[in-house]
Amino acid sequence: MSDPARFNPLIVKLILVAIITLLLLWPLNLVQALIGERSAMRAAAVERVAGNVGHAQQIGAVMLIVPVTRSWSADGKTYSKTAEYRLLAQTVQVEGSVVAAARHSGIYSVPTFQAKLQVSGSLTSAELRGVTAPESGIVKRIGQVALFVAIADPAGIRTLAGIRVDGKMLPVTPVRVGELKGVGVNLAQLDGDLPGEIEFAFDLQISGTERLQFLPLAESTQVDLRSSWPSPSFSGAFGPLGSPRISSEGFTAQWRVLQLNRGYPQQWVDEKVSQTQIAESAFGVDFYEPVDTYQCNYRANHYAFLFIAVSFMVLFLLEQLLALPLHPVQYAMTGAALSIFYLVLLAVSEHLSFGVAYTFATAALVLLLSIYYGGVLGRARGGAIAGLVSGACYALLYRLILSEDYALLCGALALFAVLAAIMIATRKVDWSRLGRAA
Repeated sequence: MSDPARFNPLIVKLILVAIITLLLLWPLNLVQALIGERSAMRAAAVERVAGNVGHAQQIGAVMLIVPVTRSWSADGKTYSKTAEYRLLAQTVQVEGSVVAAARHSGIYSVPTFQAKLQVSGSLTSAELRGVTAPESGIVKRIGQVALFVAIADPAGIRTLAGIRVDGKMLPVTPVRVGELKGVGVNLAQLDGDLPGEIEFAFDLQISGTERLQFLPLAESTQVDLRSSWPSPSFSGAFGPLGSPRISSEGFTAQWRVLQLNRGYPQQWVDEKVSQTQIAESAFGVDFYEPVDTYQCNYRANHYAFLFIAVSFMVLFLLEQLLALPLHPVQYAMTGAALSIFYLVLLAVSEHLSFGVAYTFATAALVLLLSIYYGGVLGRARGGAIAGLVSGACYALLYRLILSEDYALLCGALALFAVLAAIMIATRKVDWSRLGRAA
């Protein structure tokens, strides 16, 4: 005799529901791929805007470039070798105000900024004296010494009249030091009488997109920044001092970075310190939008399979406990509606704020399920309950999407609560009897 459990209608229905749930992974994966595609299109929009106003900016002041050629004689021959020394400033102070605004490229919004910076500081001749000091049996020749300011995207420079060195304004020219881009000025030829200190200052107006950072190219770097952007994200290797003031009218922040805080010295030769090491010490602010539409859509889609599975579990239990049989096609219809929710959410959130788009998509889904199950169950009350349950589920999902720091905790506790409620509600159910009745 065959085992009756193999043909138990309850088991068959459960298997069919599980298969439908797994099949819904395909449309959910398509929606996730579409989210990635639309996010890439936004990145292209950022690039288009950056082509006009400048990319993310990193500014570093200042670096003294000293080429030194050593010549010596050995075995009747003369040899020479040239090395380029990079000497960093003693102190740098930056004071700036930043006007930030969102610029649109098609349907995409891109944060842009224009910064007015006053930069000043000084270099001491201590390291310079070590470079130019006489060496026994070696003749040193000092090449053209230049003062270099690193700027990630010089195309964003709007105003830079020059750099004032010891009270004299010197014109700037584009300069590249290794992999660092920027501008520089040539200093007077050095001789035996080295200055005790070199003071510099310049006013820079620069524009860019999304991010403004600074490189601590000094023994002591101090940055004071204020802006009207209400939602800054402080990024990089160092955070602001204390608690920066942030309000709906903007923010004010100060940084103080010492040589001891970074991972490279005050002086090196040629490429002994890479651009990667320097870039890792950058700090500053991101002018980001409080809700990243595509990140929120991705996180919503990430929970989609779990929510569909829980919804089907609840439907299955109600079907068995209330003796209201549902056809697998009705499960498939419900799963299609739950899947299309994420597509509607993505499409609407590109034109409205994410909160409004989520409210619209949830309201549409709840209304659809209420009407559908009101007809399927033959009771308007049953449809209202189905809509109420789905609304509660998607209210929880919205909480998980926005709760970036506590999403795992909230999700785990909510899932445990749902499972506990189902287990407690069905703890006295005789599933064998239900299977025979079916």
